[in-house]
Amino acid sequence: MNSRERTLAVLNYRPYDRLPVVHFGFWNELLDKWAAEGHLTPEESKAWSDGNAVDAVLSARLGFDFNWSQALGWQTRLFPPIEKKIIEERPDGSRLVLNEDGGTVIEKKGIVSIPTEVNHLLKGRKEWEEIFKPRLQFDSRRFTQAEVTIDGVCKRFDAGGRELLLGERQQSYGLYCGGLLGVIRDWLGLVGMSYLMADDESLFDEIIETVAELSYQGVKTILETGARFDFAHFWEDIAYKNGPLVNP
Repeated sequence: MNSRERTLAVLNYRPYDRLPVVHFGFWNELLDKWAAEGHLTPEESKAWSDGNAVDAVLSARLGFDFNWSQALGWQTRLFPPIEKKIIEERPDGSRLVLNEDGGTVIEKKGIVSIPTEVNHLLKGRKEWEEIFKPRLQFDSRRFTQAEVTIDGVCKRFDAGGRELLLGERQQSYGLYCGGLLGVIRDWLGLVGMSYLMADDESLFDEIIETVAELSYQGVKTILETGARFDFAHFWEDIAYKNGPLVNP
């Protein structure tokens, strides 16, 4: 069985020879270390990203069947994103940065984990209406400009990528559907989101509805092109229960 046949068999409860071995990407620092040790080239280390052609080469070399992010990663967030800019260079070498989600974070040289968040543009109705909501409307460019990488071949969706999804392939390939509360958390911050639930529930509900509608319209339109996918991936990094909590 090839990787795609194996994955489809598992997902459809059919007989399979073995479970697929799937990974979730690599730390760039680890790839640099492997390159220094001669296990891969420096060019491969620098060119790698989730689901691209180099990722497929490294996956095969390490014995993986595929990367879970081997999927059409269309633009499900702010479009266009907030312009990233440096707010302050600090004496200790760190810097205060406004990121693409409208969050103000502390970036430190050599630190690759999630940076400390100190502020957020989105605080209430005014910022939502003026900055965020206009960037969360569906536009076909969100997916037509996305890249499709299948069996080592990479093409933009509107420049041959759709045709790759129509043909036969050895590797399984998915459709990224977006995220919900985890995305909103990135815009508001955990504290800001927690307060908004209590202070302006109608706005919080509207934000949820807007993000959900964008995901729905995007997935619907992509599927209507005839593109074929083997699985769908919806990302979530936090959970929310609307309504009062009650003991069972």
